[in-house]
Amino acid sequence: MAHSKGFSLIETLVAVMIASVAVLALLEVVSNASRTSENILSRFESSLMMGLVAGVVTDNMHGQTMSAVEVLKTRYTIDHSAILESLDATAYEIRLSPKETIDPFMGMGGPTSRGGSIAVQKALLRSPHESRTFFRITEGVS
Repeated sequence: MAHSKGFSLIETLVAVMIASVAVLALLEVVSNASRTSENILSRFESSLMMGLVAGVVTDNMHGQTMSAVEVLKTRYTIDHSAILESLDATAYEIRLSPKETIDPFMGMGGPTSRGGSIAVQKALLRSPHESRTFFRITEGVS
């Protein structure tokens, strides 16, 4: 009986099928990693934007729904059209609780107000993708 030095058609097809399954599994892993990475980057960008918007919220914004451009333009100049377009796509609902004045010197045996009181205010920013509660701390009223 003569031996051939090559692979038979069946052996070749089985090898191709095994390699195809391995490649499909690898593609699934890469696809999942890519989606996870995009999700993490999107959340990070959203968190950065939420923090930036939270830093410029003022009392007169309470109860309003404003785009990121409207909020940020109260403090910053934004001229780049692509940035304006992307920021204008996200709207934030702004809810502010009443301010509470805290006197850090109260109970220390002296006058209760030394002009160093602070006002603390709970605020809520809500966008279509995220909701965040933060506290605004400002100078209190003497």
